Amino acid sequence: MDSLSELVRLLAPAGTVDLHCRVAGAWSAHNEQAPPGHVPYHVILDGQASVQVGKETLQVGMGDVLLFPHGAAHTLHGMQGGRRRAAESRQFNGVVTEVSVPGAAAPLDILCGTFVLGSASKVLLSALPEMLCVGTRGNGDGEGEGGADDLAWLRGLIGMMHAEAERPGPGSAAIIADLSTALFTVLLRTLIAQGGVSQGVIALMADPRMARAVDAVVRAPEKPWTLDSLAQVCNVSRATLARRFSQLGMTPLELVTTLRMERAARLLRQDGLSAAAVAEQCGYASQAAFGRVFAQQFGIGPGAYRRQHRALRHGA
Repeated sequence: MDSLSELVRLLAPAGTVDLHCRVAGAWSAHNEQAPPGHVPYHVILDGQASVQVGKETLQVGMGDVLLFPHGAAHTLHGMQGGRRRAAESRQFNGVVTEVSVPGAAAPLDILCGTFVLGSASKVLLSALPEMLCVGTRGNGDGEGEGGADDLAWLRGLIGMMHAEAERPGPGSAAIIADLSTALFTVLLRTLIAQGGVSQGVIALMADPRMARAVDAVVRAPEKPWTLDSLAQVCNVSRATLARRFSQLGMTPLELVTTLRMERAARLLRQDGLSAAAVAEQCGYASQAAFGRVFAQQFGIGPGAYRRQHRALRHGA
């Protein structure tokens, strides 16, 4: 399995589309801080808008996809003129809630949803900024910064989601859920291709040499990785490996520990292996050492983690 597929498997995304907004008058919408593991997103289908996160304001337009990796509170503003806000109407069409604001200007058309991620999200997305914008329009000659194929995939996925939200039919809710999960993966792939993330695992995967280390650890986190062995995988010196990782916000062995612990969490949630067997599969000869590292990462020991998730599965 390639490293991006493994990363997505660790994040275990489930996507939703909640709102389809067409607003032609003066309009704004505030989104409160989302719960942990919830990544709000907005797809600009047509028109222009501005989005404000704290003191930062960004102008976005047709084809842009906005992501909020840490669920940051933010406010969307329509770019239409006019001071008086017209009455807003809402109607659930069986799949999404349609929001309409009348006005004389061409409408701003947006899909709004959420990616809900598993327990790995806090660790693996921690270095990302509060807001990311992924453009899908390309540069006019068919070759966008993220690669023509990825941009075409994004436009195709967005088009299908738009069609199912606008004209729902049998199975539309399930189709949109699956399409939005695929959208999350293609967005990550595009971010890697564009090199627009400067820190963390995604930034490492965007560096051709450092990506070899990520791929090697993803494939076999249980191996006794050292700075020397990872440098050999990347065909660089120890000093170069350490410096490049440091520039991207982590050390090589922090990456190893993170991926080992996420594998451990997944195995514990499956409830089929003893803690000792999980420790062994994650590269720890000592169950006590494994327990200490796991508790540092998740705040509770392996046994308590398993009981907690078992209770959640059974609705206790």
